[in-house]
Amino acid sequence: MSEPIIQCVPNFSEGRRPEVVQAIVGAVSATPGVRLVDWSSDTDHNRMVVTFVGPPAPVAAAAKAAAGAAVRHISLTEHHGVHPRLGAIDVLPFVPIKNITMEECARLATQLGAEIAEDLQLPVFLYEFASTGRRALPDVRRGAFSEITPDYGPSSPHPTAGAVVVGARGPLIAYNVNLSTPDIRAAKTIARELRADGAAGFVGVRALGLALESRGLSQVSINVVHPESVSLYALFSYIARRAEELGTKAVESEVIGALPGFSAYGLIRDAIAATRIKPGQVLWENWPT
Repeated sequence: MSEPIIQCVPNFSEGRRPEVVQAIVGAVSATPGVRLVDWSSDTDHNRMVVTFVGPPAPVAAAAKAAAGAAVRHISLTEHHGVHPRLGAIDVLPFVPIKNITMEECARLATQLGAEIAEDLQLPVFLYEFASTGRRALPDVRRGAFSEITPDYGPSSPHPTAGAVVVGARGPLIAYNVNLSTPDIRAAKTIARELRADGAAGFVGVRALGLALESRGLSQVSINVVHPESVSLYALFSYIARRAEELGTKAVESEVIGALPGFSAYGLIRDAIAATRIKPGQVLWENWPT
């Protein structure tokens, strides 16, 4: 059997200072045995997301190095951004990719959480498969330090770095659709309709309506937590239609981090009705440089 491969997708509360962004990305890329897949940052969110893959031990080492860089360079006392956050390194999930189980990823998350708490004096909340009862991330955000006590580390927030949520989960798509208006009312309406208890009928979709002041736009910010059940094409089509009905337009969208392969092929299939397309028909090797 070939070696196990996992994905790590930590989110950090920094999107405005290039030197801090590069310090965090550099901590990951300097770790032997890890492949940096993608990173992105956003000024309005004041947030960055880094995606990397590799065997468990190097990935855990890279995640710990990045957490250390975040604690050194980010202070929530000076942080302003539209995205909800709990800490400097806000959320740190492990995702099984190949030759590894979810249970093994959960054990790795638990072990790393304990190490981060000890070494960085950072409160650690476990979530999803690493937690008892599979706590969801929004529930941890709402209940941290009031209804939910940290699983590891201090019982109160770090004075500058807050806390971190560490866990193991399945594939997730972070997907944003920007609307042409700075008025967030349409974005909030659409987000409410998209959520699991909303009117749009999508399964496993979390959504917020946010303002992008630096660009004069608003945004429907989405996490698709069951990507196997949601067509991105159908999701964008719904948002575009509702935006028109609410007097605005969907002007662009973006995927944050990596897109699961089956979702990418599903997008091609749905957009051009290519119902029989197969993975082998896409040759990544001849991607234009």
